[in-house]
Amino acid sequence: MSRMHPFDPALLSRRGWIFDCDGTLAASMWIHHRSWTHIISKQLGRPFDFPWPLFCSMGGMSAVDTCKRLKADYGFDLDVELLLADGHAFLEEHLEKDVTARPEVVNIVHHVRGLGHKTAVASAGRKAHVHTTLNRIDIAHLFDAIITAEDAARSKPHPDLFLAAAARIGVDPADCVVLEDSPRGKEAADAAGMECVLVEPA
Repeated sequence: MSRMHPFDPALLSRRGWIFDCDGTLAASMWIHHRSWTHIISKQLGRPFDFPWPLFCSMGGMSAVDTCKRLKADYGFDLDVELLLADGHAFLEEHLEKDVTARPEVVNIVHHVRGLGHKTAVASAGRKAHVHTTLNRIDIAHLFDAIITAEDAARSKPHPDLFLAAAARIGVDPADCVVLEDSPRGKEAADAAGMECVLVEPA
């Protein structure tokens, strides 16, 4: 965990604020966990117990990399395209009705916008799911840019998503702060040369 707090004066002077979506702005990691558990079990034809700590440690990882990690840990091959299709159907149903905001993080968005800073979302999630989530919790209008998996060649822990967000809002990476809930997200922020504040995933 970062020892810095988002309201530290040293951070509040930064002009760009970039937020992860799932688990950070939205209490939606549990929905994505249910989705992955459901679609893997469906493909394997048997129940699969996806440990929560392992799942959270993989936050921000692309579907392809997730499947590679699961093969290394459990020894099974997964059809990524089928997983994505099944996952899309599951998330479209459940994000629309079950996702909630994390008020303590949304309050930070309001605070830094009140200071005149630029704000962005940088998520490794697919565009449709990220926009569904942000619209469901009614905060999409609070961001000057929304960057998703489709906007970068590489996912976290590579810096591409955060660098794309900084470019979109016109703020130098060194003048940006990232709020994240995953170690991989912090790695990506560090690689982008941005200060990072970690929150517990939800």
